[in-house]
Amino acid sequence: MTRKTAFLAVQSVLCALAAGLLAAAALQLYLDGAAKQAEGDLFYYMYTRERVGAKLLPLLPLLFGSLGMTAAGLILGIRDESQDLPVRDERLLRDLGSLRDRAVHQKASRRTLYLRVAVIALAAVLILAGILNGGLANVLAKGAVICTECVGLG
Repeated sequence: MTRKTAFLAVQSVLCALAAGLLAAAALQLYLDGAAKQAEGDLFYYMYTRERVGAKLLPLLPLLFGSLGMTAAGLILGIRDESQDLPVRDERLLRDLGSLRDRAVHQKASRRTLYLRVAVIALAAVLILAGILNGGLANVLAKGAVICTECVGLG
């Protein structure tokens, strides 16, 4: 197993695990709220900042690890080439091969690398600022309203 294959395997496992745990946390949050509402508390609001934060806090290291692996893969240019479609035309295959060879041999310049790192860091800072500013509660509240209106409950 090459380093590239190992990297892609670890990244895939982290992303799948993060997605599964996030889905489980959202489902548990919903089921807790539905149980409270079934007990007779019709005005119980299940999507508060505190409840969502309590569910997401244990998952933060995994989420940041997954995002870090994805960012490292982008910066290092690691890509799964097994997803390339097979080509049956020999001339087209030769042309694609020469294009791929040129693309592989061209390395990203330092400027592009620094720009990628800066954009990823800026995105992480802005996401964290939005969460600390209370924007997460607004997004969840608006999402819940839109979802219930879409289904026809609101």
